[in-house]
Amino acid sequence: MVIQSTMLAVPAAIAAAFAVIEDLPGPAVLSGVLAAAMLAVGLFSTSSTLAGFAKLLRPLFILALAAPVLWIALQLVPIPLRGLGNQIWATASAALEQPLEERFSVDVRETMLALSHYNVVLASALVTAVIALDKQRAAQVLYLLASVTAAIGIFSIWRKSDQSGSLPAEHVWTSSTAAALGVLLSTAMAIRAVDQLWQPRRPPRLPAGPLAILICAILSLIVSLAAVALCSGSTALIAVLLGATTILTVVAIRRWFFGLWGRAGVFATAAMLFVSSFAFIPINRNADLTMALSTQTRAATERMLQDIHPIGTGAGTFVALLPIYGDVGMLAMHERPTAAAEIAVEMGRTFLCGLLIVAIISTCILFGRALSRKHAYLYPALGAGASVSLTILAFAENGLFDLYASLLIAAVYGLAFGQSLSSTVRDAESIELRQLTQAAGDRTTAARRIPPAIFASPWTLTRVALTMIGLLLAAQAAWMLSQSWPFGDRRSIIPVAGSNEAWISALQSKRETVTTTSGFTATARLKSDRATDPQTIGQSTDLGALAAALKYSPLRGDIWLMLAALSKQHAATLDATSLLKMSYYTAPNALDLIPLRLSVALGTDTAIKEPELRDLIRHDLKVAVTGRLALRPAIAAAYQSASADGRALAESSISELDPGYVQKLRSRGP
Repeated sequence: MVIQSTMLAVPAAIAAAFAVIEDLPGPAVLSGVLAAAMLAVGLFSTSSTLAGFAKLLRPLFILALAAPVLWIALQLVPIPLRGLGNQIWATASAALEQPLEERFSVDVRETMLALSHYNVVLASALVTAVIALDKQRAAQVLYLLASVTAAIGIFSIWRKSDQSGSLPAEHVWTSSTAAALGVLLSTAMAIRAVDQLWQPRRPPRLPAGPLAILICAILSLIVSLAAVALCSGSTALIAVLLGATTILTVVAIRRWFFGLWGRAGVFATAAMLFVSSFAFIPINRNADLTMALSTQTRAATERMLQDIHPIGTGAGTFVALLPIYGDVGMLAMHERPTAAAEIAVEMGRTFLCGLLIVAIISTCILFGRALSRKHAYLYPALGAGASVSLTILAFAENGLFDLYASLLIAAVYGLAFGQSLSSTVRDAESIELRQLTQAAGDRTTAARRIPPAIFASPWTLTRVALTMIGLLLAAQAAWMLSQSWPFGDRRSIIPVAGSNEAWISALQSKRETVTTTSGFTATARLKSDRATDPQTIGQSTDLGALAAALKYSPLRGDIWLMLAALSKQHAATLDATSLLKMSYYTAPNALDLIPLRLSVALGTDTAIKEPELRDLIRHDLKVAVTGRLALRPAIAAAYQSASADGRALAESSISELDPGYVQKLRSRGP
């Protein structure tokens, strides 16, 4: 009964991940749900079930699952030798005037969250695999996953047809992955129903008849195909068709083409379809190979791919790198790389090649096991088809790493591998282990010092391993909910920065706020969810908290700017010029930092006298004057609070672009 209830945990997690925003509380709650499911599976599964699951865990399979964790751990651990880590750590150490441990990852927080993401996905796959060992439960999981993808497809179609703008613009949903898997799940569901109709002597084990299941599968297939056609490009549609072709190839070989020559003919036909389908896929020959199938222009990603480190920049750090490589005013959500490009940037091309090799091997293993199964062959065939479709989508789309899509992919692979081996093999293994256990029990009376063999049996080790994974997930959920991380997310600075009013009061003594006509403020990016009184913000607390944040996330241009502003305001020991320079290095084209950055830069004489910073200040002034009229009030505020040298630099720079605006600035006076 417990395992039967656990079956609902993975579909519920997928639906919840699709519905909620991917902030810290969302993945934390999902970690807790999957931790409970993992503990239930580990503690309450029968010995025969765990023995069958242990049969699936071959050494290479375990290594493939553990490889991402080991790779991310390599990116996170401090490197004892100087110069081997990313250069940002040495630069940040010089700016903060204190030693920092070098790492391959450029953002410890984002990499830790990426590791948490993978742990949740891995737990989803393991729970689904254990549940799917039983044929009846495997069919129920198939129906549940098809229902979830159909619901996502309906939402995607409604969102595509919604022209009222009722959906929030800052949320980005990519439904190609879910729709593609929906087509494959519906195809497998329909074929299974047809098999049941062709064998009337075997009564269905579910209350609903095969005909009703077939009708539901056809409806789900129509919805998923419509979602792919309306919400995705031709590449996604071809990827889905190739995945379905893989499933149909297994069906054709099993039913009509027996023997070596029959299989060779089917394989040749499928190979011709695969090769000819690429003639209809638009290939960008001038782009990087990881983006060759993408129809969108991603200039920032192309620049990142030219600076790839062999170990990568750290899992989950693409958003941290985007302000450096992005164009002026580009937001993170406006450019999302393909999944292959993101892996190449964050994990390195070596890891990407290894992942492709694992995908190809998995496809071959699942395809071979589908042909060797007498019954329930559709599940490994589904996994093989999903591998084909997802590999193509990885070079064309960017939705594979969305939390709900990752959980859905994990559930599909768990279902496929859970039913990839025949139950007779697992039953034979269970009988053999039971005999060994009984023999060991007989020997315990003669030698009590010898530990029972059950502690070395595979199902006991599997039970312990699953329980430990569940406990680790529970600890991960508690850590994420505690919010004990010493800095906020990339969109805001939580308690360490204080409120908007506090910052404006501290940095603009003559003006309460620097507000533009479009709502830009000098601290637009520095908003906090918890307002504090200006008098309660202590110098040591703010400087220490901000410096601590940069020790883990040195690419935060907004924090560098805040630290420079505080250092200048309170005459701290830190060099405001170096901190300001780091803000330019890490966020050179961030429009929301320009107002406060100009205010600090034009008021700092040492920054004005440095040639490199003078050029950077001129760039900000050029962007604000020529391309962003909404920033002109911020220029006026920065001009009024600037030093004499700062005003001279601003006047000389603006006069080359708009001489009339210089007269307006002078007429306003201080």
